[in-house]
Amino acid sequence: MKQKSMIYFLSIAIILFLVYTANVSLALGLDTFFINLLPKKEVPKEFANYKKLSEIKNFSNHTIVLFHKGEKYNPNSYCQVLAISKEKIILKVITKTEPYDHGGGNTGDLFFNTLFKMDSLGNISDTLNYKTSSSNQSEFGDIVLLNKQIVNKDLLYYQSWPTDGNKTKKDFIPINKDFTWDTEKLSKYYYDTILPNCTYLDNFYAWRDKSIPVDKRESIMYFTNNQWYVLYGVGSKISNEAQIESAKHNKKVINENAFGKIPDNKILFRYFQKLDYNSNVMGRTESHANYTYYYWDGIAYVNILFANDTLKFKREDVFLDDHDNKAKSIYDTIRDKQKEMEDRLKSEYGFYTNPNLDFTFIHDKKESHLYLVKKIKPHL
Repeated sequence: MKQKSMIYFLSIAIILFLVYTANVSLALGLDTFFINLLPKKEVPKEFANYKKLSEIKNFSNHTIVLFHKGEKYNPNSYCQVLAISKEKIILKVITKTEPYDHGGGNTGDLFFNTLFKMDSLGNISDTLNYKTSSSNQSEFGDIVLLNKQIVNKDLLYYQSWPTDGNKTKKDFIPINKDFTWDTEKLSKYYYDTILPNCTYLDNFYAWRDKSIPVDKRESIMYFTNNQWYVLYGVGSKISNEAQIESAKHNKKVINENAFGKIPDNKILFRYFQKLDYNSNVMGRTESHANYTYYYWDGIAYVNILFANDTLKFKREDVFLDDHDNKAKSIYDTIRDKQKEMEDRLKSEYGFYTNPNLDFTFIHDKKESHLYLVKKIKPHL
């Protein structure tokens, strides 16, 4: 009887091995089918009460609300924060996206942006709206938030609303707009006046102003003495040099953002529940033959740590790479692959907090949702 059992199990092992070999060679999907027939582990009791982030209303001494609902997998989902003072921030979100078609193949996305001015308790005191576009030739220009200002790099205006509430569009101060300066004067002004004193510096091509000759359009913009300027007609040498200098000394006119990833010591991956085993065949390329890779589709159970509190939630549709028949890589063990999944999962969340504020923002990049977490004030 014992010998028959051994023969039986050995036969089963041989059959499974042959099935796996045939599956890898022919991409039949048979091995994943058999594995999915096997019973799955039950979720440990400590994770039984975990809910999706969108289903949680409060935890311990905090409340959590969906501040902004975006479109799932929207690559244009973007959140930006500027700290205006110890007790105030500016938050920017793209509240709406619409496709546009101006004809002649000129298609893209139109973005409706909203800026929220918020106090230390997370209350909104003022808002400002504006439109932008994915087109490089957008009628709205290229708008960035930096230096606690709203700056339009293309239309050459700025707004000081973040700090003083003034929504007026103020023009950059033009220099050499009549193009009377010679090369020597332009060079001296750039090296002696602009470079040593500017906070921000970037090149600028004045193609929108048709009154400017084509050979005079290379210019630069800069910020100094609390004012924005544009120096026209600098030529390619200074324009290129300004671009290099601005990158080298971190003076580029680009978005500043205090939003970052959740620190590793604040977000903990607790458990992965395996649901479905899947395979996928990657086609042949010039450098690689066909190969099959395998992964588990499941649910991740995650903790985010707050002061004396823990936000516990589950994240569905999380994938854990298992094994494949590619050449071996650094991800050769299940634990290595799990670490890769953890890092990928953590990168899908944005985080903003400040010790002077009684609230925190969590940005779910995959769902494109923004959550506001507030401290519950104790009753006096």
